[in-house]
Amino acid sequence: MSVREILKEKQTSLLSIEEDHNVLEAAKLMAASKVGSIMVTFQGKLAGIFTERDLMRIVAEKYETLPKIKLKDVMTTQLTVASPSDEVDDVLNTMISKRFRHMPVMEDDLIIGLISIGDAVKVKLSKTEKEMHILREYMYGTH
Repeated sequence: MSVREILKEKQTSLLSIEEDHNVLEAAKLMAASKVGSIMVTFQGKLAGIFTERDLMRIVAEKYETLPKIKLKDVMTTQLTVASPSDEVDDVLNTMISKRFRHMPVMEDDLIIGLISIGDAVKVKLSKTEKEMHILREYMYGTH
């Protein structure tokens, strides 16, 4: 299954915030939207990603200055991105090997979505269950 197919199934809006907003604003938006990350933009273009992990690190180090910390100063900027044609297995392997849970999906220079490790695992599990069902039918017949 491709990343494009996952994005079609998710049908969620793209959550982003401009980099000049502060960490507290981002955290509130993430909490209200019940998500673990938010894409950070500069003039509408992807500039980075801010995740629960980033937030936890900042809270542990500088919790008293949260409203003053700008996202551009703490967001993750070294991004690995997916394209819509990427296979889910490849994306999942990348996330596992690089130890992150959210990957922006880009087409040309446009952000078209975000795929989480949960999305990828869900697809992988579904695919595995279908394969097991086919194998059982092959081995035991359809009784």
